[in-house]
Amino acid sequence: MTNRQLSIYCGIVFFISWTIQILTLLITNDLNSFNAKLGLATTMVSPLFVTLGFIIADKSLRGKIVWKPNKHIFTTSFLAVIIPTITAFVVLFIMQNMHYGQSGWFMFSTTEVTISGGPFLLGLGKQSWLFFMSNILVTGVAYSLFTGTIAVGEEFAWRGFLQGVLIEKFGIIKGVAILGFLWSLWHLPIQLAGYNYPENQLIGSFIISPIMLISVSLFYAWLTLKSGSFIPAAIAHGAFNTIEEGIISNINLEVPMLYVTLVKLFVTVATGLLFMYLINRKQNLSQVNIQTRNDT
Repeated sequence: MTNRQLSIYCGIVFFISWTIQILTLLITNDLNSFNAKLGLATTMVSPLFVTLGFIIADKSLRGKIVWKPNKHIFTTSFLAVIIPTITAFVVLFIMQNMHYGQSGWFMFSTTEVTISGGPFLLGLGKQSWLFFMSNILVTGVAYSLFTGTIAVGEEFAWRGFLQGVLIEKFGIIKGVAILGFLWSLWHLPIQLAGYNYPENQLIGSFIISPIMLISVSLFYAWLTLKSGSFIPAAIAHGAFNTIEEGIISNINLEVPMLYVTLVKLFVTVATGLLFMYLINRKQNLSQVNIQTRNDT
């Protein structure tokens, strides 16, 4: 893909998505309303159609799509649900231990967990830790798969197509970082309107979001490179939007929202650095294997 094609591709993706976001903001007064959610869902699937248009127009780009199902998808898809779930509970436990807030859904003891609310598929009430973890897993998988179908619109473009193009041009880590930065700017209109960071729109949009999504992109990149498909990344995206966001957003705060945002940022960056290490390790092992084959 030439630099000109890449610039045109990104320009069209941004123009369409920003237009939909701006129209959604102009038409709706409540970002949590049905019409707003419909507009945001339309935004999410718009990169899919732009990408399809490009690969239809230029057949040489079809080979760059990373999508084929394979045996590695199952293990990576499991991690795609587990990792966002774990990070959500890490954020929750930090918030509670620092006395910054308490969960609106869970009450923990050494022997059991009481669930007082939330869409948990195995029910509410007092549960043993084993049953509670099963409840979280079943709910997380179900909602991740459901919302992952919408996230396909983004992930087909981001991880399925653009990630490979940027890696070819800039290398793995730099390419993934650029993708994460572009991904954060793609959300800019609704973020400036206060969708993700209602108390800190500017800091959230231009500082927190880029760092957050570059870190998330490292995790999604590892899933894609490990599985050879964008599908686990779409499932992880679904988990991020449901089980992780649900648990964190239902913390009853005793401090400004910026506190939970910064705790979440810290945990997300730590997770991203872990997967950056795993990506580098895999790359170094591949280079060693290639060099060994060349020497024999």
